[in-house]
Amino acid sequence: DLGGGLVPRSGYYGILFGGTYFATALFSAWRTPTRFLTDWRFWVIGGLFVFIATIPKLHIFKLIEVREHGWNLHEMVFVSKCHFFVHQMVISLIGLGIVKLIFSKWLDVEYGFRFKWNKLRPYFLVLALVAPLIIGASFFPDFQRAYPQYKPWHFQDVFGWSIAQRAAIFEASYATGFIAVEAIFRGALAMTMIKVMGPRAVLAMASFYCVFHFGKPAGEAVGAFFGGYALGVLAIHSRSVLGGLIVHLGVAMLMETMGYLHHYL
Repeated sequence: DLGGGLVPRSGYYGILFGGTYFATALFSAWRTPTRFLTDWRFWVIGGLFVFIATIPKLHIFKLIEVREHGWNLHEMVFVSKCHFFVHQMVISLIGLGIVKLIFSKWLDVEYGFRFKWNKLRPYFLVLALVAPLIIGASFFPDFQRAYPQYKPWHFQDVFGWSIAQRAAIFEASYATGFIAVEAIFRGALAMTMIKVMGPRAVLAMASFYCVFHFGKPAGEAVGAFFGGYALGVLAIHSRSVLGGLIVHLGVAMLMETMGYLHHYL
């Protein structure tokens, strides 16, 4: 029931995400006088960025009607999962584009889509440092319950495709979602909002990013704060989210790979 579940879910995520972001910003400004609390751009543009990040969590685009195609239940689940991640990227980027179009007169809105290959070395170092932690965490039961995101061994007869084919298609669609995540968190909430909030923008973004991971293994949610903070700082200095996207994809695909390995080996 889309109508019955969407409103409560919207309210829950709105309070959780918006409350975390704005409460962190207010707390960071508690002892030090600051002007951004009276700047409408902090409340309006920052609020819109939080709202755009919230949309995928509502799972609106997961509720697609596929029965008319004559697909079986396992095919419906597979298509719905892939459909969700691609639409997450498309809708989020459209929302960010609208914000830039409307508010660029009052704020230099940027999302970091600059490709600076010569500044990627720190990101590969970050990836190398976190890889052993991910491999170690993969031996815990909660990790193995969560990953991989799509467990092909639970589904049979999906378009006659092999497990490898289904896994490859799903992982490709899963990867598209990280484009929107980096654009929102490192681009919008860090690179753009630092022009309004100063360095406090990174802390508010990292706190929100941590809460965004609630429902996943506890270690992943905690790591999201520190990782999000580090990626935010690097994005601001490099003026690009490309490095963060590389790290995010590398971490996600390593987690997926470890999930597959623990099941099949």
